Amino acid sequence: VVSLKIYLFKLYEQLLLHFYARSIKALIMKIKKNILCGITFLLLSNANLFADLYEGFDFTGKKELSLGKEGAYGGETSSGWMSAWQIGSGDAVVSKKDIQFEGLSSTGGSVVLKGQRKNQNFFAKGFAFRQTNTAYEGDVYGSFRVIPGFMTEDSVISMIFALLNTAEMSVKNGLFAISPKRWGGELGMIGAKGKTYKAVDGVPCVKGEPYLVIWKMSQLPAVGNVSNVSLAYWVLNAEQVEYFASKGFESKYLTLAEPGAGKNNVCQFGRKDLKETKRSLYKGIVLTPFIFNTNNVTFDEIRISSKGIKD
Repeated sequence: VVSLKIYLFKLYEQLLLHFYARSIKALIMKIKKNILCGITFLLLSNANLFADLYEGFDFTGKKELSLGKEGAYGGETSSGWMSAWQIGSGDAVVSKKDIQFEGLSSTGGSVVLKGQRKNQNFFAKGFAFRQTNTAYEGDVYGSFRVIPGFMTEDSVISMIFALLNTAEMSVKNGLFAISPKRWGGELGMIGAKGKTYKAVDGVPCVKGEPYLVIWKMSQLPAVGNVSNVSLAYWVLNAEQVEYFASKGFESKYLTLAEPGAGKNNVCQFGRKDLKETKRSLYKGIVLTPFIFNTNNVTFDEIRISSKGIKD
């Protein structure tokens, strides 16, 4: 009887140690997971610290102040530029509204583009521009946020990369253009002058809804050189941004995502290859939020990074 009691006591002791060890292991795994999630969130929520170029439109000027005036030369946290913002056509005004997404940082504030009204039913183009201070080559990543205004079949919402002396600013005349809404269709396009890809599948942007536009340019040549350049863009709605942020915006998840409305889809995707081109992101080009035949389009959180999408 004594031996049985000793045996049962040792068995009970071993079981306690076993369950204790398992509990400790589970706790350690949970702590590790929380730490990794925390690191990912901090990296994403402070991405502007790592970007080569950044504009959060956190102006000191008052609401409705036009860009280019004192208080609206550039955001307080902007970096990577060599000039102040200027208006090319229409108007671009300070807004205290912020385009926010779950899991991503934002500095507060945005800019609202207004097309030049021609009559009751038509707005001509509106755009603002600012010169960049860095030449980029190789693989370059970027993003911007946008909330569309009203849209017709002929409306255009775009980010244009152009030379400073471009006589007639348009999607067709830029070095590159990334458009979540193109002229003549519900969806967007990406490309360069005369060489574009128009998205054929996906979900059109909706007035008043926030979108994150991500882009990648691969194998950009140094000034004077030639290269085979590849362009790609993705348009994500708020639910999709939250999903891909939880995945750390790893390229493999975006690459595998199909166009659609689901959280693990992307609203739009497009890719265009440019063979033996000299086009690149030169120092001193102008980055140009651009609209045509629409009004009150909000832009925010412009980023360019040579490190990766998550930056």
